[in-house]
Amino acid sequence: MTESEMRRMQEEAVKRAEEMQNRAKAQIHRQPEPPPKAEPKNEVIPEERHIMPPEKPKEETGGIFETLMKDKERTLILSLILLLMDEKTDNSLIFALLYLLI
Repeated sequence: MTESEMRRMQEEAVKRAEEMQNRAKAQIHRQPEPPPKAEPKNEVIPEERHIMPPEKPKEETGGIFETLMKDKERTLILSLILLLMDEKTDNSLIFALLYLLI
C-alpha cells in the first residue's frame, strides 16, 4: 500500500468519525417528545375474573439417574437401602432409613 493510499484511508476514517460524532451530538441535543398521557380509567373488575398465576416452566427430565442425583442425601439413603436389602439386613434398619426419606 502506498503512502498516499494510507493517507487517503486515514482521512476517510477521520471524516467518518466526525460524522458519527455530529450525529451523536444531534441526538443528545434533540428534545425527546413526552409520551402521551394516558387518562386513568375507572374500570370495575368483575369478581368472576380471577388472575391466574404464571405457569411454571416445565423442566426437562434427564432420566432417573439425574433426578436422583439432584438431592444427594436422599440418593445416599436410597443407595444404602438397596445395598442393605441385597444383603438381607434387619428390616427395622431398612424401615428406619425409609423414615429418614420422609
